[in-house]
Amino acid sequence: MKTQPIRRFYLLTFNLFIVGGLMSCSSLGKSSFNGINLRNVTDISNIKSPNNQGTVYLQGKVINIVPLSEPWQAYQMRDSSGTIWAITSQKGLKITDKLLIKGNLRYQSIPVATEELGDFYVEEQERIEHSPASQL
Repeated sequence: MKTQPIRRFYLLTFNLFIVGGLMSCSSLGKSSFNGINLRNVTDISNIKSPNNQGTVYLQGKVINIVPLSEPWQAYQMRDSSGTIWAITSQKGLKITDKLLIKGNLRYQSIPVATEELGDFYVEEQERIEHSPASQL
């Protein structure tokens, strides 16, 4: 008679694992934020190629801020693969803020003698997510 409670325990435990597993799988297909498919977020190191220009989604941490002429500022963003500079007219950034942005990737050529010292930068179009440093 003791096998009946043990069997119920195992059956209940098995059902909880199945239901929990099914519920967790439903979120795997929803890798988006405000309609943005997070699979479209690009590593910074992958966008720095000569023919790569256009709209990009980047996620990272602000590591440097430089004021430009009002209302513009430039900030340097870092992810696990590298860094890139971005320009924006939006205010409120601080170092160590985390961002998810949509922007236009641009290349600025800087020829010096026989060398090309240009680099890529991003014109921020939209700040999709902003986690201030004070809330981290």
